[in-house]
Amino acid sequence: MPGAGGQVSEQRRDLVVTAIERVLEAERGAEAQLLDSRQQAETLVGAAREHAAAIARRVDARISKLHTAYLQKIDSNIAELPSSPSAGVGGDVALDDSDLVHAAHRLAARLAGDP
Repeated sequence: MPGAGGQVSEQRRDLVVTAIERVLEAERGAEAQLLDSRQQAETLVGAAREHAAAIARRVDARISKLHTAYLQKIDSNIAELPSSPSAGVGGDVALDDSDLVHAAHRLAARLAGDP
């Protein structure tokens, strides 16, 4: 019966070869899926970076507009100030140092939130 034992051995070898081929095919499929997943991830990361850059550009533009508006308001407020210290305070009334100090303290208190 040497032929029968050789036939069983050959069948086992065929089963092993078939199993190895299935494993190799599964590995190739997994590699293909991994490559596809990496490409999709890179696409998503690229899109996210572009979106973040667009947001940053919009933020910069808005900050610039706000800054420009505040500078214009400051310029406008400065232009509205009286040209001489006594011009805006009841005509020809001159202010002394104590009046200026008192006004500075009131302004500081208002800026600090005190009534």
